[in-house]
Amino acid sequence: MSDDAPDSPTPDWPTPRTPRAEVRERLLTAGAEVFAEQGVHEARLDEVAARAGFSKGAVYSNFSSKEDLVAQVMQRATNLVLGSLRELVRADIAAVDIGDVVRAAFGRNDQSAQFALLSEFRGYAIRHPEFLPEFVRHRRALHDGVLELVQLWFGAHPDIDPGMPLEDLSTALIGANVGIVFDAAALPGVDPGEVVAGLVEAVVRRR
Repeated sequence: MSDDAPDSPTPDWPTPRTPRAEVRERLLTAGAEVFAEQGVHEARLDEVAARAGFSKGAVYSNFSSKEDLVAQVMQRATNLVLGSLRELVRADIAAVDIGDVVRAAFGRNDQSAQFALLSEFRGYAIRHPEFLPEFVRHRRALHDGVLELVQLWFGAHPDIDPGMPLEDLSTALIGANVGIVFDAAALPGVDPGEVVAGLVEAVVRRR
């Protein structure tokens, strides 16, 4: 998964006025787009840089390698999902409102774009076993983050019995979402956020 050496600085090199954090964010956004469209193996760093508005040298100034950029793009994708959930899911949310909170969380991000990226990372990990531990690490972080929120909410509502271990509930919610997005072409009109919210509401209604 190597790439060519960094180019010489060109006129589109980020100026001293461009904050480093902005440069990194633009490169990560561009990387997510290019990896999803072209695949990790086929994607070139000069294309990522051009998409972000910089030279390839800017990539090497912010990431040690293409592998590092891929790992950071995965981290950003995980952070976006968990960030949306953590902003909305709170312990004091009433049982009658938790489904709508889940719907709002799903509506914050483009599921199709996220899944295209996830599918590419998963496929690359299958073909390149040395990349699998990195993929697993980020997916585990997502599962742990969702479990943390599930435990937070149910811990504040001891009167509600989920009917299964919270670890299993968390896994089922994530699996339902991923599966529905994966089969989106065969399930026209099915909204994964609506289905997951319905599952949450069904569990919460149990006494």
